[in-house]
Amino acid sequence: MLLAREALAECRPTAPCVDAEPMWQSPSAVRLNVVSDTQALPAYKLGLGLAFTLRFRPAVLNVPSPNEGGRDVNLISHAEAAALTARFGIGNGLELTALAAGLSQQGAGIKGVTSQSAPAIDSPVLQDPRIGFGYALKTGSQSWGAKIRFEAKLPLGNAEVFAGESGFVASPSVAFSGGRGGLYGGLEVGARLRNPSDFFGLRLGSQASIAAGVGYEVSALALAFALELYVLPSLIDTGRYGYLPAECLYTTRFAPDLFGDFSLGAGAGTGLPLSERVGGANLSFGLASFRGFFYVRYAPRSDRSAP
Repeated sequence: MLLAREALAECRPTAPCVDAEPMWQSPSAVRLNVVSDTQALPAYKLGLGLAFTLRFRPAVLNVPSPNEGGRDVNLISHAEAAALTARFGIGNGLELTALAAGLSQQGAGIKGVTSQSAPAIDSPVLQDPRIGFGYALKTGSQSWGAKIRFEAKLPLGNAEVFAGESGFVASPSVAFSGGRGGLYGGLEVGARLRNPSDFFGLRLGSQASIAAGVGYEVSALALAFALELYVLPSLIDTGRYGYLPAECLYTTRFAPDLFGDFSLGAGAGTGLPLSERVGGANLSFGLASFRGFFYVRYAPRSDRSAP
C-alpha cells in the first residue's frame, strides 16, 4: 500500500517504477522460502520448484476526491503469480540458479490515478526473470553452513504495469544456516542495487536485504513449521516519505520418505507497518494486506540432514 494525496502533484503516470513484488523467493531455498539453502547441489544434478502466489491489495494509492478522506485507487487490487525455479550443480560447491514468473493481476494501474475511466492494467504478463550462481563455503561443520550468492534481475517485464524493473538489478548476498535436532534456522544478508526511480513523491532505489527464518521439523509426521521475515532498508534518501518494506511469513512443509526428493509446502503472510503512515495507508508499496502461496520442490539430495 502507498501513498499520499499531496504527492499527486509529483505524479508522472508513465514513469517507470520498481516491481510491485518486493519478496524474492530464493531459487536455492529448500526448507525456507526467502532464505537460501547453504549446500550446493551435487555436480550435474538439477533441482526444480513451482510456486503459486496470491496477493490482495499490494499497491494502493490515496488521491484527492470530493470525499474528506480522498479516494483509494487500487493500482493492483489482487495478483496471482506462478514461478518456476531451477538450480543446477556444476561441482566444487558451485551451482547456477534461475527464476521465471508469470503474473495475472487486476487493478486500475498508474493511469487510474488521473482518470477514473482509464483502462485496467494489462494481464497476464511476464515478470522480470532472475539468473545467478551460488558457492557453498567449506565450513568443516555438520551443524551449520554458508553460501555466497549473486543474482541479476533482467528488465524484461513491463514496468508500467508493475511487472518489472526499469533497469537491471544486481543482488549479491551471503546466506547462513544451522540446525540441531528438529530445530533449524537461516539468515541471508545482501543488497539489491538498482537505478533510482521517482514514484509519487517516493524515491525508490538500492536497498539492503535482510531475510531470516526459524523452523522446527516434527520428524514423526514429516512436517516442518517455520516463521520467516524479510526487511529491505533503503540505501538512498527516499524523499518525502519513510519507506521500509517488511513482511512476515508463516509456512509449513511436508516431506515424507514416500515423496523421495519431493516436498510440498504452503504458507501465508502479511506486510508489516514499518513505513511512514501517509494518507491513511500504513503498508509500503508492493506489500500485500494478505499473501497466500503453495509450492512443490524437487531437490535431488536429502535436505533433511542438511544444516
